[in-house]
Amino acid sequence: MEVLTKILQQGTEFDTLAETVLADRFERLVELVTMMGDQGELPIAMALANVVPGSQWDELARVLVTLFDSRHLLYQLLWNMFSKEVELADSMQTLFRGNSLASKIMTFCFKVYGAAYLQKLLEPLLKGVVTTPEWHNISFEVDTTRLEQSENLEENQRNLLQITDRFFLAIINSSSEFPPQLRSVCHCLYQATCHSLLTKATVKDRKENKKAVVSQRFPQDSIGAVGSAMFLRFINPAIVSPYEAGILDEKPPPRIERGLKLMSKILQSIANHVLFTKEEHMRPFNDFVKSNFDAARRFFLDIASDSPPSDSVNHSLSFISDGNVLALHRLLWNNQERIGQYLSSNRDHKAVGRRPFDKMATLLAYLGPPEHKPVADTHWSSLNLTSSKFEEFMTRHQVHEKDEFKALKTLNVFYQAGTSKNGNPLFYYIARR
Repeated sequence: MEVLTKILQQGTEFDTLAETVLADRFERLVELVTMMGDQGELPIAMALANVVPGSQWDELARVLVTLFDSRHLLYQLLWNMFSKEVELADSMQTLFRGNSLASKIMTFCFKVYGAAYLQKLLEPLLKGVVTTPEWHNISFEVDTTRLEQSENLEENQRNLLQITDRFFLAIINSSSEFPPQLRSVCHCLYQATCHSLLTKATVKDRKENKKAVVSQRFPQDSIGAVGSAMFLRFINPAIVSPYEAGILDEKPPPRIERGLKLMSKILQSIANHVLFTKEEHMRPFNDFVKSNFDAARRFFLDIASDSPPSDSVNHSLSFISDGNVLALHRLLWNNQERIGQYLSSNRDHKAVGRRPFDKMATLLAYLGPPEHKPVADTHWSSLNLTSSKFEEFMTRHQVHEKDEFKALKTLNVFYQAGTSKNGNPLFYYIARR
């Protein structure tokens, strides 16, 4: 009896049991959000995506991509998100142009999975321009209203064409280095666009009683959507701002920076498969743009036509940090009423039923409200707690593949749980077991 009393007073085993139960409930919460229906639908995830305020989309994008990738279900998430985006788009020209959740998910995927590829592709090109003295005396300005008196317009146009051609050739010849995760992203976008366009076109043709073959009308638009999004959200931001993207250690000189910006416009026009019309000073480059349409299209088809099997893809986000699970808990808790309303009014409600929502509500009731105070209520508000830099660092350095990381992970000596009296998260390191 005395021994039992001491055990009860100490409470060690019971604390461990409580932690295990809590961890199990969080695990079930993740399973519920990543649950897929018979038709490939994601009831809870898509409901959450439709009710979370736009100010929290960056965080939601990070959480969803991380969780779904850890379950090898990223393609299913992308398919649902991209299909919805294409369905709601007014035209191909507006697709992924805004700051929608689908755009943010795509951008996060490009950022995390493509960091090493971009570094390897662009660093030698950019350093070759920035560190070579003769390039510093060259001007790329082609806008006559901004030309200096000593500059020659035709010479500057040749300079811009020369540097653009060098970058473009390097990009289209890099398909063998293109990350398999991004191939899945591009393939999913390609398929979702094809599927939506075929559906819309079939309805339109039926109404207009036309017999045109739909598949012959839209493949250019579909692969064009891949190229346009890839350059807009991935390649060009890194070219225009190489220092901010972490590719260069310092900002390029102003003249070169201007050249990179003008080059990105030409590359985007090639990707969009459109010629310059509005900007008078860019029209002289239309011949170059047009001559590279086919080469760009072949590159886009190469990276988007096939999706590597899930088992062959290195799931670099296969770890789930506690921060992502806690963020999921908070997002679900704060929006559970709206999720219920969305599921009740959704057209797929009959197929899905109330079971997913009822399970979610029960789990949230067991877990209780999120422990942490809102970020704005603490001195942590100056920090970006929703940053993806941890995931980016882990991916870029392939840390998850190293034996040291795997060995350290199995020790379970570092974790985060609970909060201090001030509401800040507590981190624990176990020096000895």
